[in-house]
Amino acid sequence: MRYPMTQGLRKHISGINMTTIAIIKNYNKSNIREKIMKQFLKNLSKILFVSFIAFPAFGDTIKVGFPVPLTGEYAPYAEIQGAKCMAEIINKNGGVNGKKFELLVQDTGTDTQTAISLTEKFLEQGVIAIGTIPFSDTMIPVAQIAAGYGVTILQAQSTQVEMHTGIVDNFISNVSPDPFTAAAAAEYALSEGVKNVVLLTSDDGGSWSAKTPLWFGEAIENGGGKVLSKMNFSIPTSDWSPQVAEMKKLSTTPDAVYISSIMPDVGVLIRQMKAAGIDAWVFGSDGLDDPSLDSVADSDKSILDKVAFGTLAPSQPGSAMQAFQKECKAMGMPVDGMFPALGADVIMAIAYAVEKTGGTDPEAIRKALRDADSIPVRTVESVSFKKNKSHAERTVPVIGFKDGVRVLLSNTIPSFVPSWK
Repeated sequence: MRYPMTQGLRKHISGINMTTIAIIKNYNKSNIREKIMKQFLKNLSKILFVSFIAFPAFGDTIKVGFPVPLTGEYAPYAEIQGAKCMAEIINKNGGVNGKKFELLVQDTGTDTQTAISLTEKFLEQGVIAIGTIPFSDTMIPVAQIAAGYGVTILQAQSTQVEMHTGIVDNFISNVSPDPFTAAAAAEYALSEGVKNVVLLTSDDGGSWSAKTPLWFGEAIENGGGKVLSKMNFSIPTSDWSPQVAEMKKLSTTPDAVYISSIMPDVGVLIRQMKAAGIDAWVFGSDGLDDPSLDSVADSDKSILDKVAFGTLAPSQPGSAMQAFQKECKAMGMPVDGMFPALGADVIMAIAYAVEKTGGTDPEAIRKALRDADSIPVRTVESVSFKKNKSHAERTVPVIGFKDGVRVLLSNTIPSFVPSWK
């Protein structure tokens, strides 16, 4: 384990060493062996004491750091509600090997520098894992800082492919990357007879909004379909009339439109397409797995009948995730939506590793996670990091709607996934 030595500690130890050297230099003059030994032991005890208070001590509790967005536009995607509830459940049942979870939580908003500062603070306090803003421009520097402590960035909901290119080795995502959710949605679309598709892309959300639609299109073409057009948009967007007008001008009527974006933007797109008479499927990514999408059907139960999205965990009535949310609500700890619920998986994975290793050494924790054939979690039956190391191998559900109510359309590992590494 390697910990950075603070400037104050370095100066303190340096001063102690200089005092000891001065005494040793005077040894031949004074020849008072007892005095030297007493002073040496006194200095040694100072060094040991300073080391104890300056370096994080692992083992008393299971500390997990969450410098995460509790406010701002990224707040709905934070995992903290589910993480807190699962930690409380485990702690009430005696913890893990007698150790209780302690979650260190502070708001980052959407600011990467705040996330970095809080990460440094939490690392000094001895966390063994960290979750943060789920975008690569934050996760990469946070992981690089945490690597000096042997600590893993264990992200509940990150799907961005940038994190799996070898830039850092201490990153693990609880879910599958975006090409998998795109491929799962395409597989279902093909099964419904979809052949001709329009792709809506945006650079504003990184590869998630720019490349995920392209992976969907590649999977459609692999199944015999065709990409009719690629249209750009910005995040956020409150008026889709330019894109809708462009769709209307196409010589071939699209069977489906694919978008990887956020709510309420996609809800507006669905309404404007219907108003324009475009009777095409709207397929999307996990960004559509937002409770506010369901409310689009409040005045028209049929409006979501041709809306579906590849996502990270089953969220339909009767799912394991909804059972967890019900349990948490009864405890007075509401978990609102799929993204917060995924925090439970992270806590259960850490609990598994602590039990397996018998301790809280962060590097041993990461090794245990990557060595396991199967780790039980809450939103799905189990996950495994053994094959991919930096992301989970797990089924990818596709969620749709019937009369305004969520239904599970499919839940498999897609047979074809576009090349992305």
